[in-house]
Amino acid sequence: MYLLQQQQQFFIIFIIIIQTTSAFWWSLGLPSFQLWSSTQKNQEPFCTSLTFLTPDQRYYCQVNPKIFSIISRSLRQAIEECQYQFRNQRWNCSIFNQSDVFGKLVLRKTPETAFIYALTSASVMHSIAKACAKGELTECGCDKSQPSFLSSSSSSLSLSSIRTRPMLKYPISSTPSMSISLFSSTPISQTNDGFEWGGCSDDLKFGRNVSVSFIDEQESFVSRRRIVRMVNLHNNEAGRQAVERNVQLTCKCHGVSGSCTLRVCWRTLPDFRLIGSELRTKYASATQVRLNRRLGLLKPRKTLMKLFNTTDLIYIHNSPSFCEKNLRLGSLGTQGRECNLTINEPGSCSVLCCDRGYETIISTIEEDCECQFHWCCEVRCKRCIKRVEKHFCK
Repeated sequence: MYLLQQQQQFFIIFIIIIQTTSAFWWSLGLPSFQLWSSTQKNQEPFCTSLTFLTPDQRYYCQVNPKIFSIISRSLRQAIEECQYQFRNQRWNCSIFNQSDVFGKLVLRKTPETAFIYALTSASVMHSIAKACAKGELTECGCDKSQPSFLSSSSSSLSLSSIRTRPMLKYPISSTPSMSISLFSSTPISQTNDGFEWGGCSDDLKFGRNVSVSFIDEQESFVSRRRIVRMVNLHNNEAGRQAVERNVQLTCKCHGVSGSCTLRVCWRTLPDFRLIGSELRTKYASATQVRLNRRLGLLKPRKTLMKLFNTTDLIYIHNSPSFCEKNLRLGSLGTQGRECNLTINEPGSCSVLCCDRGYETIISTIEEDCECQFHWCCEVRCKRCIKRVEKHFCK
């Protein structure tokens, strides 16, 4: 009882801090939020208290509590993936505090912000699609549709037709319970050269629908500038398309005595690490854009810059160096960051320390070594002293 009261008091402070800052819906991914939300019994007061969300998102929380909890879980996944992808860079996707999450960086539309938008949008779609197939949601289930563009000889899906289709958009207000029939609920079997659709495919369309409804709809509330809104929506969609490009075909053989007389195949999404790595590559080749007001279109800022399509990340402002601490620019600096002595590689002192140099701390640790198994049944080890050098940016 005392522990529960402590958790509630902590979260009340957490909510007050968020209300007085420029916090964003990414706060749903913080461990402190997930800890507190798991103890709540009454959904309506809980959702109403989340004033850092838009009105539509709070309503979504009330009418779709299970989907909302998976969205929260997916945002935690996105934060962890972002920190993994940039672990050896000057900007390491660090979380500032319990209110700003990514800090003031999100107010500047840099390549890093583009990556955050794309990654979080992709994570929501990925998590919802897989939750449908696992039976975690009553609003959706296995995807029983059959893409006509897939041949049985292909080992992965060719999703060019998905990438060029118009974005599905279902306003939350018109679909309060998210009970949308995006696929035919009737399984269809079609044999094609020993290939038969079956199993339980991840429901990508429902995952896309939730991502669009929950994320894209809020842009009209938080982004007043047209170019900012357009850039954010573009990067959100680039993240979803990265998910669709990585759909895989999983098959299981059926036959007598281990033979593969018939293959039953279904579509699955890979581990989110693969999608995060692809978006990290897109980040490295992101395009700076400007708004052509006459045509109402985004164009490369400079003539010589590469053209971009719907799968690329785009940004407005150049990134700061991230060498020095500057909270106004969303930079924590690199002072005190651990580095290695490789030359001009990610994580190296020459890259992370920004020509300030580094200091070396030498310590000794005692650990098990030369372990051997002795019959029966014991493992015996010697204790060895090991010298450890660690390097930190000045």
